[in-house]
Amino acid sequence: MSTILKLLSTLLLLSIMFSAYGKQASQLDTPVNTSTNDELRVINKQRNKSYTEQVHSRQNNASSVGYERVKSDALAPRNKWSDFLPIWGVEAREKGYLLPLPFGVSIVGLTQKQPFTVSKIGLSFDGQESDKINGFIGDSITAKNLKVSDTTYNLRFDTWIFPFWNIYGIAGETRGKAELELDVNLGVPTLLLVASNIGNGLNEKRCTSVNLPYEGPAPGHCLVAKSGIATTLNFHGSVLGYGTTIAGGYGDFFGMFDINYSEADINIAIEKTQQTVYSARIGWNGTIGGYQGQLWVGAMKQDIEQQIAISTPGGKVAVLVDQHTSSPTNYLIGGQWNITEEWSVIAETNFAFSDRQQFMMQLGYRF
Repeated sequence: MSTILKLLSTLLLLSIMFSAYGKQASQLDTPVNTSTNDELRVINKQRNKSYTEQVHSRQNNASSVGYERVKSDALAPRNKWSDFLPIWGVEAREKGYLLPLPFGVSIVGLTQKQPFTVSKIGLSFDGQESDKINGFIGDSITAKNLKVSDTTYNLRFDTWIFPFWNIYGIAGETRGKAELELDVNLGVPTLLLVASNIGNGLNEKRCTSVNLPYEGPAPGHCLVAKSGIATTLNFHGSVLGYGTTIAGGYGDFFGMFDINYSEADINIAIEKTQQTVYSARIGWNGTIGGYQGQLWVGAMKQDIEQQIAISTPGGKVAVLVDQHTSSPTNYLIGGQWNITEEWSVIAETNFAFSDRQQFMMQLGYRF
């Protein structure tokens, strides 16, 4: 009898223990399931966040666009055209960086006016340029007060290769005018024209063949003499180029360095105009009222070299002017308004300590 009681007591104790364990397991399982569901809801909510909501979920919700550390937990991927660029983009987002969409197309308008310095002046006869004649010219031809103003419209396509490295290409059209004054006081020996195989005949006939007055005695000179020749050259042409940008930042502040090279095939130039532009900017990301964007200051250096041809009356003699920018460096102030995640507007101009006047506007779309 006592043995039966002991057996029943043991079974009862085991039953109580299993019952208690089941309740404990049930209590433990409930929070786990709830936590998992909450995490799924958060992830789904993050995936559905708009660009503006993502901005305001960051540590500093006054900022607007990336290059900066944000919340420690990873940001959910946004809808975009491609997932393979930028390289390391996934890793950057996992560390909390908010990156711009990888591809962009922009329409850029730039107008500028700047003085140029004349480095060399020569002559061409019937399209032929002679080093012998140009060496003889010396200071007989001078150019002064040379200013060039132009307006250029470009189509720009860019992509972020890495989160910090962007490359782009540009294609467009430029129109403008070059204004200068010429002083010419030159007597070209007819024998020099003969040696250079320019014109026909001897002495006075050689000068007549290139529409220039003759001065004797034989063999004589062909005279090119005039002062204060006010000249305006209207030009137009196509532009092609490419460039790259390195960008980075900390918190609400950013910096970038840009270099680009372009060639302009204009109608008054003997060869294509080559231009290399270096620029650096530092700025702030933030909001002003209901507007999100960036403000910055910077500096730019333009390295431009070109040769223009100025025709004289009669058309057979042209003055060749080699020129380069006389004020290559200027300072910049600009801003960007991020209308949406995809659309933005940029405006930039120069300020202080520069003879160059310029203004740029850009409408961009990212995808």
